Amino acid sequence: MIVFRETSLIFFAEEKFMVKMRTSTAIAKFLEKAGTEYFFGYVGHGNWALLDALASETKIKGIRSRCEDHAMHMADCYFRMRRGGPIPVVCTTGGPGATNIVGPLAEAFYEDSAMIVLVGAGPTQWFDRGGIQESYRYGPEEWVQIVKPISKKAFMVNRPDTALEMFVRAYKTACTGRPGPVVVQVPFDIQNTETEVLDIPDPRQWAHFHPSGPDMEGVRRAADLITKSERPFALVSTGLLNAGGYEELLEFAESFQVPVGTTFAGKGAFPEDHPLYVGIPGRFGDEHGVQTARNCDTLVSIGNRFTDLTTAGWTLYDIPETTKLIQIELDPEEIARVSPAEVAIVSDPRLALWALIEELKERRFKGSGGGSWMRQINDWREEWRAKVAHMREDDSSPLHYARLYHEAGEAVREVDPETSILIDTGASLCFAPSFFKASSRNISTNNDHFIRMGWSVPGLIGAKLANPTHPAIAFVGDGSFMMTGTSVATAVEYGIPAVWVVLNNRSVQFERRMKNFYGKEVFCDYKIEATGELWNPDFVKMAESLGVEGMKLEKPGDIRPVLKKALEAGRPVVVDAEIDIEIEPYNPMPFAYTADFYDRGLQKPPF
Repeated sequence: MIVFRETSLIFFAEEKFMVKMRTSTAIAKFLEKAGTEYFFGYVGHGNWALLDALASETKIKGIRSRCEDHAMHMADCYFRMRRGGPIPVVCTTGGPGATNIVGPLAEAFYEDSAMIVLVGAGPTQWFDRGGIQESYRYGPEEWVQIVKPISKKAFMVNRPDTALEMFVRAYKTACTGRPGPVVVQVPFDIQNTETEVLDIPDPRQWAHFHPSGPDMEGVRRAADLITKSERPFALVSTGLLNAGGYEELLEFAESFQVPVGTTFAGKGAFPEDHPLYVGIPGRFGDEHGVQTARNCDTLVSIGNRFTDLTTAGWTLYDIPETTKLIQIELDPEEIARVSPAEVAIVSDPRLALWALIEELKERRFKGSGGGSWMRQINDWREEWRAKVAHMREDDSSPLHYARLYHEAGEAVREVDPETSILIDTGASLCFAPSFFKASSRNISTNNDHFIRMGWSVPGLIGAKLANPTHPAIAFVGDGSFMMTGTSVATAVEYGIPAVWVVLNNRSVQFERRMKNFYGKEVFCDYKIEATGELWNPDFVKMAESLGVEGMKLEKPGDIRPVLKKALEAGRPVVVDAEIDIEIEPYNPMPFAYTADFYDRGLQKPPF
């Protein structure tokens, strides 16, 4: 549920008259009235009028990207750092400009990032003639069909006189319930056509609703389970972040001594220095988190999807035999998708937690999760810390991921704990969840579902704009940086200070290891084919050619001072960090895809 900030409104006691304005102007004025601060985009013939209206007829600030997919990731990460309204806007042309948004759109959709995506198209009079960039062979301009499965809603505006009404509903869809991106395609002639408008509607009346709370019978049943539990465990993810239920989660844990873990996507939702925090269970994370999840008798899942990554191929939990599941989720489609829920609560997670806290307090329940259960968890924690100490303290060059992420967390804490942090995909997935200690809620990753490489490079620009008074840093693999690295030019153009740490091992290292399970190690290393020499561009020189400062990082003792210098530079910086290509990925749980059609691996049949 998106929360809008208050805006002052002045009402005049006078008669209102219909006024004529272009469709593009009406849309832009509504977005301005909603409090929109930024729009991100790229120019093309299909969105000329939309861009004119946004840039020239409103006070909304525009950020011109170097590619449409960059703009999408900027908007995505802007939303993630705010987790509230007003939501960001993207504006692109049609045809190839529109198809460039497909990957980032899916990323935003599966991570519940709300945004409005305005897409241009040719004039309606030309539809079905096969005009420039029209998707026409199976029907008149059907581009929007491409994005329907990966957006919360996608449609084309087909009349200028109902365009504003349709757009207001689109905005409501993006903001309410489970947040998500909504795509609105506006043809060229409709953008430019004038229509009569009485007034620009107030977004708070049309798109700001109080979220739905829980059914109290479900809350009482959940309380029954919790009061009987000897080994409770709460697992939280993106749903709690979007609900803003941080204080309720902390009160729930402390009041009733419930240990808390997060998914990687939920990292930062609970203070990581809190004694009740047990880390991240799953294929990637902490072994004490895995042990806690595996041995709990009651699992309170809050805004969490049970993905193959967070459950190691759905082998982590023994539900319902060993563990009873209380599932709190805003979207009923996620309830019991994989495992049966003993108690299913369809509700805004913050409101559900609040109701559960009140119910347990009324019963004078003090908690049963402390004592021997927490002592056992702490024993597992100490065993794990001792087991991985050699990685965390590794003093070799090239660098070890674990040492880099441990030192990076400390550098951020020393410079500014409220720094915005993005962690891209790749071998980072094996080390960042465990070794990077989050110092605030301002952290996000794309390692939960769709996992598009290079998301963080342009995304960091959006994150910085959303949290402008604090530094911003992204950790990105060399393969990912090569996909979207040109987006740092946008930071130069707009004077946006940010730090990108390129983890340079000249390899798609994560795939390098996993591919050996299924075949040969091919297509994994970046090399000169004639000699076999591992190769990458010089990222320091590449950064300098893009107008940003480049720094080299090769020795473990330099990690903290180099990153602190970059964070304090007050300008865009790329840090080229040399990483050991032979590092074995760290996984607290073994897991491999089942290669045989009939082999379920360690999974039990659901029925």
